[in-house]
Amino acid sequence: MAANQLTPLIKTVHAATLVELLTHFEKDIYPLLKTAGLPEDILRSKSEFMPEEPIKHLLALMAEKADPEHYGNLLRIVIREYFIPKLLHHIHAPKNLEEAFNSLATAIIHDSPSAKISIEHFKGTPWFCRYKTKEDTKGFFWAEVFAILFTIEFINVMAKTHWLPTSVAVQSSNIEPMLEIFKGQSIQFVSDRNVTAIELSDSILNTPVILPASFKEKKASSAPKKRTYIETVYLALTPYLGQPSMNVNEAAKVLNTSARTLQRRLAKENTTFKIIRENIMLATSCRLMEDARYSLTDISAKLGYADIAHFSRAFKKLTGFPPKDYRNRFLDRST
Repeated sequence: MAANQLTPLIKTVHAATLVELLTHFEKDIYPLLKTAGLPEDILRSKSEFMPEEPIKHLLALMAEKADPEHYGNLLRIVIREYFIPKLLHHIHAPKNLEEAFNSLATAIIHDSPSAKISIEHFKGTPWFCRYKTKEDTKGFFWAEVFAILFTIEFINVMAKTHWLPTSVAVQSSNIEPMLEIFKGQSIQFVSDRNVTAIELSDSILNTPVILPASFKEKKASSAPKKRTYIETVYLALTPYLGQPSMNVNEAAKVLNTSARTLQRRLAKENTTFKIIRENIMLATSCRLMEDARYSLTDISAKLGYADIAHFSRAFKKLTGFPPKDYRNRFLDRST
């Protein structure tokens, strides 16, 4: 299945790092989390992934709280101090920036399975390209800003330099805030393009990479797992399990699609939103019951049920026996 058919995901730990930026703007972050469409417990979530769409909303909401130049500097810091070091674990001893970019194209899929980046040549000039379906939204714009800042910081960290591109092509139409972020820097921006593209040069691509000593001996990571559409839907919706009121319309919103399209695509995969929701609940509740630290009352609350009785009825309806019996059977097998 093509990457653009997958539900766009981001690692939850990375999303949580961006959520922590909220503390620069608000003491009470929860109203903004709700507005962005993020689960309230995201900073404590054990889910591996979450949908990309609410994070794009979050980037746009934070942009409204600060001037573009200050916000751009905050994003640069979090990219340089958090995101790039995390990606270095997937990049194995590149000799130059061209090899580093080739490794990055694979490494980034570990953290965002639908991502697609590459080096392309136009009229003999190399460009770093990022492929996304264009949207006329503030969230899309700020995600594009993040990608541009990331690319620049990636080059500067890997080569220990202070490089800036001469030309950048962007998909967004209104780029005024972007010009503010790069104020005083001689970069030519061209809007309304089909891809986000940053002009490079052969000399930049041939620049030797100088990795921090602590990363030089890292083993090459395994190839990123290929995901199916259904897998990405499960991964995207799992963090929202604690919201029992979530219906197909709300699920479609966080997946950046319509309820009708979501139902049609699920039907094509021989399943329904109800089945997916029940399967996520069952898998999560079984995993929690296998952890003796959680009581059944804790688990029912964590899954968003009003009380343990509601949880027990839902679990028994799916399995044929109450959660207490499942826990006892598991504990018996473990002893």
